[in-house]
Amino acid sequence: MARSSFTRLIVFCLKAAVTIGLIWLVVGSVDIGDTMDRIRGIPIWIVPVALTLMSTQFLLATWRWRIVMRQFDQSLPFKTAFRFFFEGMFFNQALPSTVGGDGIRIYRSFRAGLPLEPAINSVILDRVLGLASQVLLVAVAQPLFYQRVDDPAARLTFTMIFILAAIGISMLLLMSWMPVSLHRWKVFRGLTALSVAARLAFSRPKVLLPVVGLSVAGHLLTVTVFFMLFWSLDLPATFMDCLVLVPSVLLLATIPVSVAGWGLREGAMVAAFGLIGVAAGGAAAVSVLFGLGLIALSLPGGLLWFIGPDRRVADVSHLTSEEHASP
Repeated sequence: MARSSFTRLIVFCLKAAVTIGLIWLVVGSVDIGDTMDRIRGIPIWIVPVALTLMSTQFLLATWRWRIVMRQFDQSLPFKTAFRFFFEGMFFNQALPSTVGGDGIRIYRSFRAGLPLEPAINSVILDRVLGLASQVLLVAVAQPLFYQRVDDPAARLTFTMIFILAAIGISMLLLMSWMPVSLHRWKVFRGLTALSVAARLAFSRPKVLLPVVGLSVAGHLLTVTVFFMLFWSLDLPATFMDCLVLVPSVLLLATIPVSVAGWGLREGAMVAAFGLIGVAAGGAAAVSVLFGLGLIALSLPGGLLWFIGPDRRVADVSHLTSEEHASP
C-alpha cells in the first residue's frame, strides 16, 4: 500500500511538473499583458450564458451515462447520476488528467449500489463513446480543416490525432477476442466484458444513436462556448473555425500528461488557432477563460462530495419501467 501511494505521488509530481512546464512555454510565447487586458474586457453577460451552456452539456453527459449503464442492466436515478457526475468534474480539476474524476464516479456508483464491474465499465464505456463521438466530429471537420490550413506539418499533426484516437477505440472493440487463456486474470476478464459491451453499444442503433446524438450535441455546445469567447474578445475566429479546431484541441487535452489538461490545452489552442491568424495571447485567453469556467462549475461538485453521505444506499441494480422511460 505504501509503495502504491508513493508511486501515485511520483506520477502526480511528474504530471504537475509537465503542467508547469507547458504553462511556462505558453507564457513565453504570449503577451501576458495583452492576454489579461482581453480577459478584463469580456462583456459581463457572456459569463452566465457560457456557464449555462456548459451546465447543459453536463446534463446531456449525465443522460448519456445513464443510457450506457443500461448496457450492463444497471441504472442510477438521474438526480443521483448528475450529482456523481458533478463530483467527478470537481476532482477532474485537481487530479493529473482530464479524466481523473472518472474514478470518483466509479467509487460513488459502487457505494450507491451498483456492482463493482458494471460501475467501472459503465464509466469507462461512457468515456469511450463520448471520445468516439468527438473523433467523429474531428473526422467530419478534416476536409474543412484542409481548406483553411495549408501547412503540411499542421495537417499531419491533426490527422495523427484522429488516427491515434481511432486506433485506441478499435483496440477496445477487438479486446473481446483475446485468448481464453488470459481470462484467468481478473483484469483481462474485465477488459473482455468492457469490449463486449462496447461492441454491443456500437451495433445497437437504439443505444448508439441517442448516445452519439447527446455527445455531438454536447460537443457543439462546447464549440459554441468557445466561439462566444472568441467573439467577445474580438478575435478573428468564426463558428466554423471553432467547429474545425476545438474538437481536435480538446481531444489532445485528454492525454493524461498534465493536471486537468492545463498547459496542454492552452498550448494546443495557441498552436491551432495561430494557423488561422489568431494572436497567441487571444487564444490563450480563451483557453484560460474556458478552464476557469470548468473550475467554477465544478465547485458545487466539491461541496456535494464533502457534505454527502459516503455509505451504501438502497440497491438500484434492477431497473423499473419508470426508470427505463426517464432520460
